[in-house]
Amino acid sequence: MVAAAVLTIAWSDVARAAPPVTTAAPTAADVDLAKAHYKTGEMNYDRRKFEEAAKEFEEAYRLSGRAELLYNMGKSYDGAGDMRGALVAYRRFLAAVNESPDRAFCERRVDELNVLIAHVEITASITGAAVTLDGQKLGQVPLAAPLIEINPGEHSIEIAAEGYATFRRTLMLRRAQTEKIDAQLVSLVRIVQVPEKRVPVYKRWYLWTAVGIVVAAGAVTGGVLGARAVNAIDGPSLQLPKVQ
Repeated sequence: MVAAAVLTIAWSDVARAAPPVTTAAPTAADVDLAKAHYKTGEMNYDRRKFEEAAKEFEEAYRLSGRAELLYNMGKSYDGAGDMRGALVAYRRFLAAVNESPDRAFCERRVDELNVLIAHVEITASITGAAVTLDGQKLGQVPLAAPLIEINPGEHSIEIAAEGYATFRRTLMLRRAQTEKIDAQLVSLVRIVQVPEKRVPVYKRWYLWTAVGIVVAAGAVTGGVLGARAVNAIDGPSLQLPKVQ
Protein backbone atom coordinates (compact mmCIF):
# COMPACT_ATOMS: atom_id res chain seq x y z
CA MET A 1 0.00 0.00 0.00
CA VAL A 2 1.39 3.40 -0.99
CA ALA A 3 1.16 5.92 1.84
CA ALA A 4 1.05 9.11 -0.23
CA ALA A 5 0.84 10.39 -3.76
CA VAL A 6 3.93 11.01 -5.84
CA LEU A 7 5.59 14.38 -5.68
CA THR A 8 4.49 16.91 -8.29
CA ILE A 9 7.55 18.38 -10.00
CA ALA A 10 7.77 22.02 -11.09
CA TRP A 11 9.69 21.97 -14.35
CA SER A 12 10.04 25.73 -14.95
CA ASP A 13 13.60 25.87 -13.66
CA VAL A 14 14.64 22.27 -14.23
CA ALA A 15 17.45 23.22 -16.61
CA ARG A 16 19.04 25.28 -13.81
CA ALA A 17 18.68 22.52 -11.19
CA ALA A 18 21.88 20.93 -9.92
CA PRO A 19 22.36 17.63 -11.77
CA PRO A 20 24.03 14.55 -10.28
CA VAL A 21 27.77 14.99 -9.82
CA THR A 22 28.61 12.33 -12.42
CA THR A 23 26.58 13.84 -15.29
CA ALA A 24 26.59 17.05 -17.31
CA ALA A 25 23.87 19.69 -17.07
CA PRO A 26 20.71 18.58 -18.91
CA THR A 27 19.98 20.11 -22.30
CA ALA A 28 16.58 21.53 -23.27
CA ALA A 29 15.93 18.34 -25.25
CA ASP A 30 16.76 16.27 -22.17
CA VAL A 31 14.30 18.31 -20.10
CA ASP A 32 11.51 17.89 -22.64
CA LEU A 33 12.07 14.14 -22.77
CA ALA A 34 12.24 13.97 -18.96
CA LYS A 35 8.86 15.71 -18.75
CA ALA A 36 7.34 13.11 -21.05
CA HIS A 37 8.73 10.25 -18.92
CA TYR A 38 7.49 11.99 -15.79
CA LYS A 39 3.94 12.33 -17.15
CA THR A 40 3.93 8.68 -18.21
CA GLY A 41 5.17 7.73 -14.76
CA GLU A 42 2.33 9.69 -13.12
CA MET A 43 -0.25 7.93 -15.26
CA ASN A 44 1.20 4.50 -14.49
CA TYR A 45 1.32 5.30 -10.79
CA ASP A 46 -2.33 6.40 -10.76
CA ARG A 47 -3.21 3.14 -12.51
CA ARG A 48 -1.21 1.23 -9.89
CA LYS A 49 1.28 0.05 -12.49
CA PHE A 50 4.05 0.66 -10.04
CA GLU A 51 6.90 -1.17 -11.78
CA GLU A 52 6.29 0.76 -15.01
CA ALA A 53 6.00 4.01 -13.05
CA ALA A 54 9.33 3.40 -11.32
CA LYS A 55 11.08 2.90 -14.67
CA GLU A 56 9.58 6.11 -16.07
CA PHE A 57 10.57 8.18 -13.02
CA GLU A 58 14.06 6.68 -13.10
CA GLU A 59 14.48 7.69 -16.72
CA ALA A 60 13.16 11.17 -15.98
CA TYR A 61 15.75 11.46 -13.18
CA ARG A 62 18.56 10.25 -15.44
CA LEU A 63 17.72 12.87 -18.04
CA SER A 64 17.00 15.84 -15.76
CA GLY A 65 19.02 15.26 -12.60
CA ARG A 66 16.07 16.37 -10.45
CA ALA A 67 16.67 14.81 -7.02
CA GLU A 68 12.97 15.17 -6.13
CA LEU A 69 12.26 12.36 -8.60
CA LEU A 70 14.04 9.96 -6.26
CA TYR A 71 11.04 10.24 -3.95
CA ASN A 72 8.72 9.29 -6.82
CA MET A 73 10.97 6.35 -7.63
CA GLY A 74 10.91 5.21 -4.00
CA LYS A 75 7.12 5.42 -3.83
CA SER A 76 6.76 3.44 -7.03
CA TYR A 77 9.18 0.71 -5.98
CA ASP A 78 7.42 0.59 -2.62
CA GLY A 79 4.06 0.12 -4.34
CA ALA A 80 5.53 -2.70 -6.44
CA GLY A 81 6.79 -4.49 -3.32
CA ASP A 82 10.43 -3.94 -4.27
CA MET A 83 11.88 -3.22 -0.83
CA ARG A 84 15.45 -2.88 -2.00
CA GLY A 85 14.56 -0.51 -4.87
CA ALA A 86 12.49 1.65 -2.51
CA LEU A 87 15.16 1.67 0.19
CA VAL A 88 17.88 2.75 -2.22
CA ALA A 89 15.71 5.51 -3.72
CA TYR A 90 14.62 6.88 -0.32
CA ARG A 91 18.21 6.95 0.91
CA ARG A 92 19.35 8.81 -2.17
CA PHE A 93 16.49 11.28 -1.76
CA LEU A 94 17.42 11.98 1.87
CA ALA A 95 21.07 12.46 0.89
CA ALA A 96 20.25 14.85 -1.95
CA VAL A 97 17.26 16.88 -0.66
CA ASN A 98 17.85 18.65 2.65
CA GLU A 99 14.51 20.44 2.91
CA SER A 100 11.31 18.73 1.88
CA PRO A 101 7.95 17.98 3.50
CA ASP A 102 8.53 14.37 2.41
CA ARG A 103 11.73 13.88 4.43
CA ALA A 104 9.85 12.71 7.54
CA PHE A 105 8.02 10.01 5.57
CA CYS A 106 11.22 8.87 3.86
CA GLU A 107 13.12 8.66 7.15
CA ARG A 108 10.34 6.62 8.75
CA ARG A 109 10.07 4.32 5.75
CA VAL A 110 13.84 3.77 5.62
CA ASP A 111 13.76 2.67 9.27
CA GLU A 112 10.93 0.24 8.52
CA LEU A 113 12.55 -1.22 5.43
CA ASN A 114 15.89 -1.65 7.21
CA VAL A 115 14.13 -4.08 9.53
CA LEU A 116 12.09 -5.89 6.88
CA ILE A 117 14.63 -6.40 4.14
CA ALA A 118 16.60 -9.66 3.89
CA HIS A 119 20.38 -9.94 3.71
CA VAL A 120 22.82 -12.42 2.25
CA GLU A 121 26.51 -12.55 3.18
CA ILE A 122 28.72 -14.02 0.46
CA THR A 123 32.26 -15.33 0.86
CA ALA A 124 34.24 -17.95 -1.05
CA SER A 125 37.34 -20.07 -0.67
CA ILE A 126 38.97 -18.61 -3.81
CA THR A 127 39.97 -14.94 -3.90
CA GLY A 128 38.86 -13.30 -7.15
CA ALA A 129 35.90 -15.62 -7.73
CA ALA A 130 33.12 -13.83 -9.64
CA VAL A 131 29.76 -13.49 -7.88
CA THR A 132 26.47 -13.33 -9.81
CA LEU A 133 23.13 -12.72 -8.09
CA ASP A 134 19.94 -13.28 -10.10
CA GLY A 135 21.93 -12.87 -13.30
CA GLN A 136 23.54 -9.60 -12.18
CA LYS A 137 27.30 -9.47 -11.64
CA LEU A 138 28.15 -8.18 -8.17
CA GLY A 139 31.94 -8.28 -8.41
CA GLN A 140 34.71 -10.52 -7.17
CA VAL A 141 35.46 -12.08 -3.80
CA PRO A 142 36.06 -10.43 -1.43
CA LEU A 143 33.09 -8.19 -2.25
CA ALA A 144 33.27 -4.54 -1.23
CA ALA A 145 30.06 -5.11 0.76
CA PRO A 146 29.82 -8.84 1.55
CA LEU A 147 26.49 -8.28 3.38
CA ILE A 148 24.01 -7.60 0.57
CA GLU A 149 20.52 -6.17 0.97
CA ILE A 150 18.06 -8.30 -0.97
CA ASN A 151 14.30 -8.59 -1.34
CA PRO A 152 12.61 -11.51 0.42
CA GLY A 153 11.79 -14.31 -2.00
CA GLU A 154 13.65 -16.70 -4.28
CA HIS A 155 17.12 -15.86 -5.57
CA SER A 156 19.89 -17.66 -7.44
CA ILE A 157 23.59 -17.26 -6.70
CA GLU A 158 26.56 -18.34 -8.82
CA ILE A 159 30.20 -18.10 -7.78
CA ALA A 160 32.77 -19.00 -10.42
CA ALA A 161 36.55 -19.10 -10.77
CA GLU A 162 38.70 -20.43 -13.60
CA GLY A 163 39.79 -24.00 -12.97
CA TYR A 164 37.03 -24.63 -10.42
CA ALA A 165 33.51 -26.04 -10.62
CA THR A 166 30.89 -23.26 -10.49
CA PHE A 167 29.11 -22.99 -7.16
CA ARG A 168 25.32 -22.64 -7.56
CA ARG A 169 22.71 -22.10 -4.88
CA THR A 170 18.99 -21.20 -4.90
CA LEU A 171 17.77 -19.30 -1.85
CA MET A 172 14.29 -18.70 -0.48
CA LEU A 173 14.58 -15.77 1.92
CA ARG A 174 12.04 -14.54 4.44
CA ARG A 175 11.64 -10.98 5.66
CA ALA A 176 14.45 -9.86 7.97
CA GLN A 177 16.36 -13.10 7.29
CA THR A 178 20.15 -13.09 6.99
CA GLU A 179 21.70 -15.98 5.04
CA LYS A 180 25.44 -16.70 4.96
CA ILE A 181 26.96 -18.30 1.87
CA ASP A 182 30.52 -19.62 2.13
CA ALA A 183 31.27 -21.20 -1.22
CA GLN A 184 33.95 -23.87 -1.10
CA LEU A 185 34.96 -24.13 -4.74
CA VAL A 186 36.14 -27.55 -5.92
CA SER A 187 39.14 -27.71 -8.25
CA LEU A 188 38.60 -29.32 -11.65
CA VAL A 189 42.26 -30.41 -11.75
CA ARG A 190 42.83 -33.97 -10.58
CA ILE A 191 46.26 -35.39 -9.74
CA VAL A 192 46.15 -39.09 -10.60
CA GLN A 193 48.56 -41.37 -8.79
CA VAL A 194 49.55 -44.17 -11.18
CA PRO A 195 50.47 -47.29 -9.17
CA GLU A 196 53.85 -48.82 -9.96
CA LYS A 197 53.42 -51.72 -12.35
CA ARG A 198 54.84 -54.84 -10.80
CA VAL A 199 56.84 -56.89 -13.29
CA PRO A 200 56.42 -60.69 -12.91
CA VAL A 201 59.54 -62.46 -11.72
CA TYR A 202 59.93 -64.33 -14.99
CA LYS A 203 60.05 -61.01 -16.94
CA ARG A 204 62.75 -59.30 -14.88
CA TRP A 205 65.95 -58.68 -16.84
CA TYR A 206 68.34 -59.48 -14.04
CA LEU A 207 66.77 -62.91 -13.60
CA TRP A 208 67.28 -63.85 -17.24
CA THR A 209 70.78 -62.41 -17.19
CA ALA A 210 71.59 -64.73 -14.31
CA VAL A 211 69.89 -67.62 -16.05
CA GLY A 212 71.87 -66.90 -19.22
CA ILE A 213 75.11 -66.94 -17.30
CA VAL A 214 74.19 -70.24 -15.70
CA VAL A 215 73.18 -71.75 -19.07
CA ALA A 216 76.39 -70.54 -20.70
CA ALA A 217 78.47 -71.92 -17.86
CA GLY A 218 76.64 -75.23 -18.16
CA ALA A 219 77.31 -75.34 -21.88
CA VAL A 220 81.02 -74.76 -21.39
CA THR A 221 81.19 -77.37 -18.65
CA GLY A 222 79.23 -79.79 -20.76
CA GLY A 223 81.55 -79.22 -23.72
CA VAL A 224 84.63 -79.85 -21.65
CA LEU A 225 83.14 -82.95 -20.14
CA GLY A 226 81.98 -84.08 -23.57
CA ALA A 227 85.46 -83.67 -24.96
CA ARG A 228 86.85 -85.61 -22.10
CA ALA A 229 84.32 -88.35 -22.77
CA VAL A 230 85.26 -88.58 -26.46
CA ASN A 231 88.97 -88.68 -25.79
CA ALA A 232 88.68 -91.17 -22.94
CA ILE A 233 89.66 -94.89 -23.57
CA ASP A 234 87.86 -97.36 -21.47
CA GLY A 235 89.36 -100.78 -20.70
CA PRO A 236 92.91 -102.12 -21.12
CA SER A 237 95.27 -100.64 -23.69
CA LEU A 238 95.38 -102.44 -27.07
CA GLN A 239 98.60 -102.77 -29.06
CA LEU A 240 97.95 -102.86 -32.81
CA PRO A 241 100.44 -104.74 -35.00
CA LYS A 242 102.84 -102.63 -36.97
CA VAL A 243 102.25 -102.51 -40.69
CA GLN A 244 105.38 -103.34 -42.67
